[in-house]
Amino acid sequence: MSSRLWLRLFGNPQPVEIEIGPGRGDVLLAFAAARPDTNFFGIERVAPLAAGIEAIAAARGLANLRVVAGDARCIVAHLIPDASVQAYHVYFPDPWPKTRHRARRLFHGDTLARGIVRTLVRGGMVHLASDLPSLVSAMRAALEAQGLQPLPPAVPLGWPGSKYEQRYARDGTYRATLRRD
Repeated sequence: MSSRLWLRLFGNPQPVEIEIGPGRGDVLLAFAAARPDTNFFGIERVAPLAAGIEAIAAARGLANLRVVAGDARCIVAHLIPDASVQAYHVYFPDPWPKTRHRARRLFHGDTLARGIVRTLVRGGMVHLASDLPSLVSAMRAALEAQGLQPLPPAVPLGWPGSKYEQRYARDGTYRATLRRD
């Protein structure tokens, strides 16, 4: 499904996938290079990182990749059109482990989960990964509470791994995959 926003942003009606928190962009850049028939949109809260990904994408000629700097909860809730996203990717989000910082977690409250469900196309997928099983469980529970259906965890097509995963997931990567029916 396409929308006017995506047509304006990318200039084509190709399906859109969003990565929330791409960091330095390892995964997002690899996906965009491997799958030119899909548009990729990154939401990164750190502006210099977002600009860096955009610069690398431009240097590599990746016309199917855009990145915006901002709070994903707000962007998904208010700017992403209904039923316009094929897949969401959330890999190794900041866990904010201290009790006093938990309100900063990406899935604190239901704002992001509601927005993801609203913006996913029917059959759309959400791919989650972290080195912390409790974080994956919490994200999965938030999405299930909004009606997404769990599937067996799957590694997305073209998964390149990330530098963060190589460095910190020594004890394994925990994944969850969910679908909007």
